[in-house]
Amino acid sequence: MANTIQLKRSSSAGAVPAANDLAEGELALNTADGEVFLKKSDGTVKSVSADAEASAIVMAIALG
Repeated sequence: MANTIQLKRSSSAGAVPAANDLAEGELALNTADGEVFLKKSDGTVKSVSADAEASAIVMAIALG
């Protein structure tokens, strides 16, 4: 039986997760904008979808 992994997500255009919404290394998606966000070890939230290669790597890690 397959497991479903659900990331934190928003369907509101322009929504960005706050640092306190994510754990270090956790991913979040904005499905309206197609943005992927990552909380870095320094506590900041970074959009990783601007760099297509980084996004592909992050998604591959997230999906196993």
